[in-house]
Formats: sequence, structure tokens, C-alpha cells
Amino acid sequence: MNGELTAHSVADFPPRTTWIEVSRSALAHNLYLLRSRLAPTTQLMAVVKANAYGHGAAETARTLQQAGADHFAVATLSEAIELRQAGIARPILVLGYTPPWHAASALAHAVTLTVFELETATALHAAAKAMGQRLTVHVKVNTGMNRLGVRPEAAPALLTALATLDGLTVEGVFTHFATSDETDKQHAEAQFTRFQALLETLRQAGLRPPLAHAANSAALLTMPHTHLDLVRSGIALYGLDPDMTQCTLPAGFRPALTWKAIVTQVSDLAPGEAVSYGREFIADRPMRTATLPIGYADGFPRRPQTWGSVLIHGQLAPILGRVCMDQTVVDVTAIEAATGPVQQGDEVVIIGRQGDATLSAETASARVGTNNYDIVSRILARVPRIYVA
Repeated sequence: MNGELTAHSVADFPPRTTWIEVSRSALAHNLYLLRSRLAPTTQLMAVVKANAYGHGAAETARTLQQAGADHFAVATLSEAIELRQAGIARPILVLGYTPPWHAASALAHAVTLTVFELETATALHAAAKAMGQRLTVHVKVNTGMNRLGVRPEAAPALLTALATLDGLTVEGVFTHFATSDETDKQHAEAQFTRFQALLETLRQAGLRPPLAHAANSAALLTMPHTHLDLVRSGIALYGLDPDMTQCTLPAGFRPALTWKAIVTQVSDLAPGEAVSYGREFIADRPMRTATLPIGYADGFPRRPQTWGSVLIHGQLAPILGRVCMDQTVVDVTAIEAATGPVQQGDEVVIIGRQGDATLSAETASARVGTNNYDIVSRILARVPRIYVA
């Protein structure tokens, strides 16, 4: 863009001056690559919690359902209901804790819940019986993550008790790895050994549910012996590394998300003039600056560390001063010297490729001091998602 809009209709332009583009074909392609690593009997659960890691839950799930995802997983019941209202018909598992007073909603929307202790399970059973229905549940086992779950030694007793509750259908049992994205697999293997031992105990007692699952994206890629009946893939579906140093994606995966904006103003900055709140940046030479319509209310971090730069004309434009709630200022002095004037309406890439340059979520995460999960999941809903081929 260069500010000239007369040759286009309003429909050609996004609803805001910053937006996310999500590639449907990249999502489907990544799902295909992941499934190609599985045995025909192993099902794939697409994890679309946290607004599908920032990609937009409803449309992402529709795309993945069409591409053949067998199940979906979310963090909360409200996320599951959003998927049902969007037309998702495949089984949906809530991975986190759901209190008993949400049982009616879970039943009404045919959502599968996670349980890990008898008190909540009994209350869910009573609610289902009162409605004349059966609630499907998976049992979460804590093999070493030490977050949620029943410990392996207590799990057989829990499964035995659940078998007496005819308001519940125990469909699955699962655990979650703490370190499968690390090169050292010792802890992950120890977790899996504990889980396998439990599965054998349950099998011998006639208590093993139909679906046992443990593998997340990292384990799917690097620990094929953990695939079991079902795998849960999140980050890899979006074309992002489980870990940018210890567990990178194999060749062929494609990031599905690009974050763009346009330049809203280009200005001259004289020596001694400051930029943004607190006057933290003061020019020591004549400069050209560009203002961008993105800020921390969009999920663009303010401090202690910022993104560092964005792409304009295929080159890095450093951030100047504090990121504001809705706006950010960048230095385009060197860009203008190399490529010509920067103008209102020029495209800005915050995540993605522009020309021969790429600013990935992994690069941004290293600059901010976090991981790529955080980078894409923190992009707020007020940034429109546009779905492209």
C-alpha cells in the first residue's frame, strides 16, 4: 500500500489498520504432516485453546475439522461452547478443571470433561443423572508435571470408583509431559514409564478406558513410542517450533499466522526531540520516523523488553521509545536511504515475511524474553483475524 485507495473497494481492505492473516492451507498442510507420522489407529486431537493460540478458535477449528482432525481440546468449557456454536461437531475435551455447576452446559453441548478426583466426579455424575444423561469424561493423571491430575498410585482406585457412577462414561485417561520439548528426554521417559505401568494395571483390572493419550506436539515429533491411541497437537499445527532451540519443526511445516499493519504517519525528528511517554528516546541526529497503529492493548509488549523492530520495505525498522496502548513509533531513516520514501499506507509486518526478510514468532519471543506460544497467544481479539488461502 502507498495510501492510494481509489482503485479498490472497501471490501479489499481489512476492518482495522492492523490485522492478522491466517493461512487455511498452512493449517491443513501442517495437520497432514503430523498425521503422516501416526499409525492408522492413532487419532489426532487438535488443541485450539487460547483462541487457537491467537489464530482464532472458530475458523481455525472449522479448517482443521475439514482437514480431518478427530478431536479438539480446549482449556475451558466456554471455549468448548464457542466451538460448538461455530459448528464443530467432533468430540471436544476440556483439559482443565470444570466445576460441577457447569455440568448442565457441558451435557447440553456434548462436551467431554476432565476429572482427577472423586468429589467433583461424583457431583458431575449426580447432575448428569438428574438430567437423565451420561457425561463423558477423561481422567487426568499426574506423572510428573505436578499441576493437575491424580497420582498414578491413586488412579486405579479412582477408576474403580468411577466405574460405579452410571452417570459418567469414562472414555479416556491421559497425562502431560513436562519436558518432551527438551533434548534430554530422561524426565519425559520416566513419566511415560509411569503412565504405561498404570495402563497395564488398568488393563489387567478391566478398567483401561478406550483412549489413552500422552503425546503433545514435541512428543509426537520426537517420541513416537508415546503416541498410544491419540495424540494432542497444539503448537506444531500452527507451524511453530515446540522449542526454538531444543525441538524445532522438521522441514515442510509452515507458519499459519502473519501479523500486519500499515504506516499511519511519517514524520521528521530533530536532534534533541524525544519520542513517546517518558521521553525515553531522544534523537541525537535528524531522523525519519513512522507511526504504527499497534500497541500493548493489541498484545504488542510495552516493557521490560519490546519486539525491537518490525519490517517495512523488507527491512528492520527499530522501535523508538515506549510502546503506547494503541500506537508505536519506529525509525525508518535507514530504510528511506536504502529503498526510498516510506509513506502513509505502506505495509508493516510484525510477524511474518516481507520480501526476502522474515520476522518470526520465534525471533520475537527471543527479543521479548518469552516463547512463541506466548507471542501468538497474547495477540488480543481486537486485532481482526482474516483467513486466506
